[in-house]
Amino acid sequence: MRFTKLSDASDKYNEDIYWIALQDNQYLISTSNVINYYIKNKSLKSLYNNNFNDLINLGMDSQKARKFINYTKKLNFNNIQEIYNKLMKDDMSIVKYVDEEYPTNLRKIDNPPILLFKKGKLHISNTNCIAIAGTRDPSHYGRIMSRKIAYDLTREGYTIVSGLAHGIDEWAHNGALEAKGNTIAVLAWMNPEYPTEHHQLLQEIIINGAVVSEIFTRPDNRSARGKFVQRNRITSGISSCVIAVESDEVGGTVHQVKIALEQKKLVFALKPKSNKRAMRGFKTFKDLGAIPITSSKDILNTLKTRMAQSVIKKAKSQQVKLDKIVED
Repeated sequence: MRFTKLSDASDKYNEDIYWIALQDNQYLISTSNVINYYIKNKSLKSLYNNNFNDLINLGMDSQKARKFINYTKKLNFNNIQEIYNKLMKDDMSIVKYVDEEYPTNLRKIDNPPILLFKKGKLHISNTNCIAIAGTRDPSHYGRIMSRKIAYDLTREGYTIVSGLAHGIDEWAHNGALEAKGNTIAVLAWMNPEYPTEHHQLLQEIIINGAVVSEIFTRPDNRSARGKFVQRNRITSGISSCVIAVESDEVGGTVHQVKIALEQKKLVFALKPKSNKRAMRGFKTFKDLGAIPITSSKDILNTLKTRMAQSVIKKAKSQQVKLDKIVED
């Protein structure tokens, strides 16, 4: 196979191609390095021709610089063009870190994705989002409460974020749709659809919200499973808070809660009913710092209180500044 080097490509490819080539490659080059380079050069095109010293000057360590150079040597831009053609054919868009639509909250996390692939009509920037996460095997009570909480919060103007998985995720999405509001599904990858059983739900979300992922194609190796965990930082990253609805003391939901708390997000945990497994998870969530709730009212009251406290704090800060100006 003949690899298409950038020097061969000339101006054949548009700017999006050079961004797509970096999808899910934070282990090679950090988002901050990419953004700094783009701000300076107004394009990522020449990044792929940089030598070792150029990359070191960009802020990369020697190990990453060598890995990045090896990656660029094997990179086939024709393959990236095929990905671009497919996503355009499937009516998807690319939301780059530097784009206006890139979620404001997501820019604030430590390791934001370089870009998001998106399908759907919802403009995902500055959306007032709340994430709901939980077990794939919920109790009857868990299913009802996930749907009701999502419904109630949607009616209050919030966008529900979840992962399209079986169980709590699907009930949360359905609650938002039932309330005729917006919902966002954060996926491990865009292509192929997963889980296939949720094809109809996926189509409804595309019409009434958006589907996003930092990865276009499912990895064909053992790393695929880890992508479900990797997306957790995006789910909580674009949200103002996370609600945990049923989980054991270990698992994906516990990881999601830990990530959310590391991001300094507010986390709520629904108190389960007569479910030993869920009670173990609930205790874990409380020990980690989650706020116990029994209904959507608890969430809304807490959010309103926090918002009022934030307004008061901001007003006091502004008053201090004014007083200082007067004194001067």
